Amino acid sequence: MRIRTSLSALAVTLATALSTPAHAREPEAELYIDVATHAMPGMGGMGALGRFAGAMTGGNAQYGMARHPGMHGNYMDVALHSRSQPGAPATQAVPKGLRLGNEIDLLTPAAWEPSPDAGTDGQATPLAVTDGGPYTIRYYWGCGEQVRSGQPATFTTSIRDGRPVYSGSAMTPRSVPQDGISAGPEYSLWPNPSSRRSVSRKASLAGTHRVAGNGVPESMQFDLGAEHDFLPALELGSEDHDHGTLLSWNGLDGARAYFIHATAMDGDTVVMWSSATDGYAGPELLDFLPEDLVTQWTSQGTLLDSGQRSCQIPAEVFGDAAPMVQMIAYGNVRTLEAPGTSPAWRVRVRTKSTAMLMPSGFAAPSAREAGEDAARSTGKNLLRGLFHR
Repeated sequence: MRIRTSLSALAVTLATALSTPAHAREPEAELYIDVATHAMPGMGGMGALGRFAGAMTGGNAQYGMARHPGMHGNYMDVALHSRSQPGAPATQAVPKGLRLGNEIDLLTPAAWEPSPDAGTDGQATPLAVTDGGPYTIRYYWGCGEQVRSGQPATFTTSIRDGRPVYSGSAMTPRSVPQDGISAGPEYSLWPNPSSRRSVSRKASLAGTHRVAGNGVPESMQFDLGAEHDFLPALELGSEDHDHGTLLSWNGLDGARAYFIHATAMDGDTVVMWSSATDGYAGPELLDFLPEDLVTQWTSQGTLLDSGQRSCQIPAEVFGDAAPMVQMIAYGNVRTLEAPGTSPAWRVRVRTKSTAMLMPSGFAAPSAREAGEDAARSTGKNLLRGLFHR
């Protein structure tokens, strides 16, 4: 993405790696579907520029973009794992409302080779922060007109050989367990190098799906309903006044909770803020979360209740600096299984809706940049950074 500056690089790296728990049972085939809606209020879909960029790259969809979308629109990642035929090609018959034809091809990328800078799971490490510093990190939290007692939390860090060196006590990131995958060659994926069609903003997953291929049970057919579908777009707006910045948004049907995170650079100081009321919560929360954790953190004040429609950032937090604001609405996580105590197949569907307000002076990413960034940052390594020790 174009926001590869000290602001975005530091913001992205302020978190930790995620773990993937093992399933208690292993069916013959498992299908993972991540569904995301992304909005960039004030920028839309980039109009003719976005369409031109998409045409030049043969489509702007790449696997991994549902985890970390770039441009305004709908995103879907599909990954199939067969125990007996890992990585074998397959097809998924899809409803007409998805607007992708009668079926999509699930394929392993033809040349799946870990890049020289990739981690052990075959995924690239995040963009490095340029050596320098010291940087001062100031962190605030909570909605309201006044900064709360005990804020900000402050520490300093320098970057040496691409790694953070701390002075003082850094905040500890939230532990964010994930049911996501690190998509290696044992998975058959969509989108893939042979099919990079973007998902229409009018697309719907609702209807009957059927997966077929070597190593896939013949019975792998399932129905998805409204609870599995794309969430509406977040209409996030901001209004500056004497007491700070008032953020407001539309209520989304299907949203279980909300979270907002903002970051700005003020010289060599990184200023961070989140909507949490119970202490530090960083950009590691701007991703899919298990439903039980959403429920727990909403009751604790880490996440905003689904009925909330506004949140004010106190004026003291950012002053005259223009922050990058990111927001997420957490949808459902649903698991469908074949009948029986040892199901032949399992389908997991996760939904979310996100929005980003760009600070002045930053350009929206082109289709090529959004796709390249998503491909590099797929999976747990995206969130490795300054707080990872």
